[in-house]
Amino acid sequence: MPPALELKKTGIRFGGLRAVSELDLVVPEGGLIGLIGPNGAGKTTVFNLITGIYLPTEGDICFDGRSLLGIGPTKVAAAGIGRTFQNIRLFPGLTVLENVTVAMSRHSTATLFEHVLRVGRHALDEARAVDEGQKLLETFGLTSMLDQPADALPYGLRRRLEIARALATQPKLLLLDEPAAGMNPSEADDLMHLVRWVRDTFGVSILLIEHHMPVVMGICERVTVLDHGARIAEGTPQEIKRDPVVIEAYLGTDAGAQGHGAPSEAG
Repeated sequence: MPPALELKKTGIRFGGLRAVSELDLVVPEGGLIGLIGPNGAGKTTVFNLITGIYLPTEGDICFDGRSLLGIGPTKVAAAGIGRTFQNIRLFPGLTVLENVTVAMSRHSTATLFEHVLRVGRHALDEARAVDEGQKLLETFGLTSMLDQPADALPYGLRRRLEIARALATQPKLLLLDEPAAGMNPSEADDLMHLVRWVRDTFGVSILLIEHHMPVVMGICERVTVLDHGARIAEGTPQEIKRDPVVIEAYLGTDAGAQGHGAPSEAG
């Protein structure tokens, strides 16, 4: 069985700047892998490469054994890759349920004509989306908030809703971009259990970018470390925590001054 995701010597240049350089990265089927590094290391650029926002200038990106190069974000999503963002991107004017049912439109059986005129298979699609959306939100503990505007939720619950919406697209691979950003320690601990539960319950592979080291060290099976767009280390959380090259990379940047510090269980 091929890995869920494999980056092979993948890189990208923006003019004279080499943002990511010859990156090898593997996410096994059903794996929960961390991607960490100081600010500006190229982590979000890697996500933009995987999702087709950027086209690599070197190397290849394979998903389920097939290259993703040049197919664009829409087809990448259709292939089975879901994503959340560092800054929460919900539809604030829609309800909690509507945020999830909108994401299910990718699996619609009705034509555009049927949706516009609200005829034919439109009603069936709409009823199915509401039913499946309610079930999904129930598993995330958001049933009592179905009709609330998404922007009325507390911060931690908005993060939970964003992950639920990403799962509504039925991905095989889920990319989480700093899901613990802005959370207090209690919320981050809840998130850590949620991410592991999502992997085990929905059977998705997960690639996680995170600065909150207790989350990374607590749930990831393996961790890849970037610095200036290049991989400087890869291993288990315990190996990464003790790696002198990784410690130097963190302490040699502003990350420590901003409270991220070197990788450790204490953060």
